[in-house]
Amino acid sequence: MDQTIQIVAFDNPNPPDYGGVVEVFYKIEALYRLGVKVDLHFFVYGDRKDLGPLIHMCQNIFQYQRKMNKTLLSSKLPFIIVSRQNEQLLKRLAKKKATILFEGLHTCYYLNHPDLKNHYRIVRTHNIEHDYYTGLSRSSTNFFRKLFFRSESKKLRKFEPILKNADLIISLTQNDTEYFKRYTRTLWLPPFSKEYSVEQTPADYVLFHGNLAVEENSNAVLRLIENVFKFLDHPIIIAGKSPGLEIIKEVQKHNHIDLMANPDQDEMTELIEKAKIHVLYTDQDTGIKLKLVHSIQTSGHIIMNSDMLFDKSYSKEIELADDWKTMIQVINSCAVSNAVKPRPELRALFDNKKNAQTLVQYLL
Repeated sequence: MDQTIQIVAFDNPNPPDYGGVVEVFYKIEALYRLGVKVDLHFFVYGDRKDLGPLIHMCQNIFQYQRKMNKTLLSSKLPFIIVSRQNEQLLKRLAKKKATILFEGLHTCYYLNHPDLKNHYRIVRTHNIEHDYYTGLSRSSTNFFRKLFFRSESKKLRKFEPILKNADLIISLTQNDTEYFKRYTRTLWLPPFSKEYSVEQTPADYVLFHGNLAVEENSNAVLRLIENVFKFLDHPIIIAGKSPGLEIIKEVQKHNHIDLMANPDQDEMTELIEKAKIHVLYTDQDTGIKLKLVHSIQTSGHIIMNSDMLFDKSYSKEIELADDWKTMIQVINSCAVSNAVKPRPELRALFDNKKNAQTLVQYLL
């Protein structure tokens, strides 16, 4: 019997150029390689209109316009959820009896709808969303965005019990898996991601990469420049989408720091594969950061603070630095060493084929 899955995504997964959609895109690719038929439903907003390889990896693709009307901000439901309401989506999901995978709490508006009660319903949680939005509120420097994030966090906390209607919750981290056990059956399945070459000979630069339009990342870059990067003599590359003016101005003050704004996928892949040192930093201890997943698969050193590491049991396979002085010392030490810590346990977690085979067991 042919296996089919209906995936409801919060955004167009193509191109896979930021955290959440990377996970969705490479999950679809891994399922396609196993012969699973994918019906992809996603919400359209912004300029992400290219379907690219999704056209041949999915048997059906359905697009829905996300409702971006500001009046929805007054809804009792979280904006990220009420803006992804579409009756045509509900009709299509109900018509086909295949397993439904809701990508993130964002897409769960219809999770408890009676028309879907006979479907096997899986939710892939990307974070404990109310904690994530609380973190965004704390890190935001814009007054109105800070208020929005705080309001959204409260609404998400109230909405979250809808998850008791799922047959299975699949989480990115073990901690999240334990947390969501309060609602229904849970499973830990590490994120899907691009597969990188570990055969590359590292070039002599330190890399920080990420979506620089996200405040968590832009704040991290600015703090690293101020407290770490400006004290180093090694070439440093900061790469990512849509860097703000403050980052641009800070980078211009330092001759040894280069900014690569909006690199395409091939350029970013090469930067990640060839970096001698990956520096990762966050002050928001939520979920697995995909920039870490990418770095794990390369042959470069990995230096990070503890909040970036999703499970402390893997700390022996990377370099931890929880204060700026230590981070500077560790970077300088790694810069003159080719002895990268082996990462067999971490690399084994992010095997797309193995993880897709696990997911397939739950398809009807």
